[in-house]
Amino acid sequence: MKKLRLNTVVILSVTFFMLIALCFSGPIAVQAATAPTLGATESFAVLGASTVTNTGPTVLYGDLGLSPGTSITGFFGTVENDGPGIFTGYAVHQTDATAGLAKTAATSAYGDLNQGCDFGPFGPTDLAGQTLVPGVYCYSSSVQISSGGVLTLNAQGNPNAVWVFKIGSTLTTVSGASVVFSNPGVGTPGCNVYWQVGSSATLGTTTTFVGTIIAANDITLNTGATVNGRVLARGVSADGAVTLDTNTITVPTCATITHIIVKKNVVNDNGGAKVAGDFSTTITGVTTAVPTAVGLEAGVDNVLTSVGAYSVDEGAHIGYAKTLSADCSGTIAAGDTKICTITNDDIAPQLTVTKVVVGGSKGPSDFPLFIDGNNVTSGVASTTLAGFHTISETSNSNYDSVITGDCVSDGTITLLPGEVKICTITNNYIAVAPPVRSGGGGLYVPPVPPLIDVVKVPSPLALPAGPGVIAYTYTLHNIGTVPVTDVTMVDDTCSPLTMVSSDTNADANLDLTETWTYTCSMTLSETRTNTIVATGWANGISTTDIARATVVVGAPVVPPLIHVTKIPNPLALPAGGGMVTYTEKVTNPGTVALSNIRLTDDKCADVKYIFGDTNSDSKLDPNETWTYTCQSKLIRTTTNTVTAKGDANGLTATDFAIATVVVAPTVPKLPNTGLPPERNNTLWTILILSGIIILVSALLVVALKKRSI
Repeated sequence: MKKLRLNTVVILSVTFFMLIALCFSGPIAVQAATAPTLGATESFAVLGASTVTNTGPTVLYGDLGLSPGTSITGFFGTVENDGPGIFTGYAVHQTDATAGLAKTAATSAYGDLNQGCDFGPFGPTDLAGQTLVPGVYCYSSSVQISSGGVLTLNAQGNPNAVWVFKIGSTLTTVSGASVVFSNPGVGTPGCNVYWQVGSSATLGTTTTFVGTIIAANDITLNTGATVNGRVLARGVSADGAVTLDTNTITVPTCATITHIIVKKNVVNDNGGAKVAGDFSTTITGVTTAVPTAVGLEAGVDNVLTSVGAYSVDEGAHIGYAKTLSADCSGTIAAGDTKICTITNDDIAPQLTVTKVVVGGSKGPSDFPLFIDGNNVTSGVASTTLAGFHTISETSNSNYDSVITGDCVSDGTITLLPGEVKICTITNNYIAVAPPVRSGGGGLYVPPVPPLIDVVKVPSPLALPAGPGVIAYTYTLHNIGTVPVTDVTMVDDTCSPLTMVSSDTNADANLDLTETWTYTCSMTLSETRTNTIVATGWANGISTTDIARATVVVGAPVVPPLIHVTKIPNPLALPAGGGMVTYTEKVTNPGTVALSNIRLTDDKCADVKYIFGDTNSDSKLDPNETWTYTCQSKLIRTTTNTVTAKGDANGLTATDFAIATVVVAPTVPKLPNTGLPPERNNTLWTILILSGIIILVSALLVVALKKRSI
């Protein structure tokens, strides 16, 4: 029995001394700690809940965010733009979707740190002078690192070592305190150190700190404190304010954070009013928490969770030209940062004023035209600013004036960026027209107005590799019933136009059976929409048609083309007017099918689709012709315009057709004598007047005799 007791004592003694030896031989590897999932908060150096306030030249190597508060002060480049704090290639997220996601991710990561304790729980603790191996350390209340104290984290050569510090209340470091590493292995120190703080954290002056602090409430960094990690304040039971003063905070470089920063640049130099927030950008090909986000001038920082081929783009915005920087597409590797800048420049609208003259001896050049008092040429598109405008002309007392098309009747119009509008001023000769007789009788026969049609097709439609030569082909037809003379063709960008085939009978008239073809070539260095205006004459009446075409430069996008013709029936009406039926046909001279076809006519409110969609796919294919009709009752000579639009590849194609219907003027009637017109001559007039005089004289004589009696 004594021997057994002796052996027991020996064993216990050996065990005790072995434990003592182990305690003094170095740290024991536990490594039960696991890193939380940071998600959307991974790229943030600072994230506050109520406010972020900075004093002094703080430098952040990471994102700056706030949610749900609204005040970030002391940083240049924030909404306030009012301080010395700076960023280095990252973004500011003040109460936006990204900040909201980061706030949610920080809360989730805080929960991930609720891991079982490897060491502790301990009471109030000063970590100064301690050397700690990886693991989960639990403290029921406060933790500090006293003045000048050093906490050493021994990774034991493991590059994936993780430390989790669960602190019940406050974390405080005093002036000059520091956290250092030993035996970090092949990894970079500071990647996997996490501080879950139950209330607030305060780092003293000149503290050198390591790790990601996720505090339930406020975080304060005093002058000169530096952090290799993150400062994330949740604001659970207090404000969640972050206060900084001349600090440096660096998101650990060992964390493989891959960024695509999307910046939005909006240029409004042509009257546009959109701002960055009116545009939404989308990232495809790789995975990020918010693939579609509202644009910000400062940039939206997208942290990727996958890498490879990617592209950044946005939907089409009518009236704005889009330019993407080089980093808006390509291939991104882990740890890369790509900065994509999308610039949207408002497009100057175009307003074309056309002149139609009916009757008399005057022509379009006899009626000077104006936009806002500035002289313009009939049928030539004028580039102007978005906003309110007025068209006018120098009038002639022998002609009336009617304004139709996109302008209201008083000549006013409001243009949006990129819009192309047409207004027509029609002048009708108002002098009494002599009756036109056939065999001594008959009614006044109004002149038949001309109709022409022009189609414009570029080749190629796109120059995806950049600047190049474009060849335009123009095809001119006579779709009316009378030959057209004095034909002119003017392109607002390309010249000269060369006639390829034309006047087969050499009579200088565009006859009903003829097709005149022109070509023109030019070098384009940027995406451009240009316009051809064709004019002609017949029976003292002018006619105009306009065609537009867009060529895309620098992007693999094929633009659409659309074409519309408009034929009235009848082309001329007798005095008093009548009903006119317009037939409008829409074709696709391009190479891509068109969606969302819409027609508007300024004199026909109800434009009806009749037929044409042969495959019933609701798309205007290049081999289809869609027919529409509408009716309008005219009581005077009228020029009206139909506008056709269709969409493809994020672009809209537009075309116009203009047609004039002549209504004969009312001829004043001669006095009704009760005689047939053929007997209403001078002799009979003299006899009738003589009879009237004799009758009146006799009546006067009778009246005088009665008075004398």
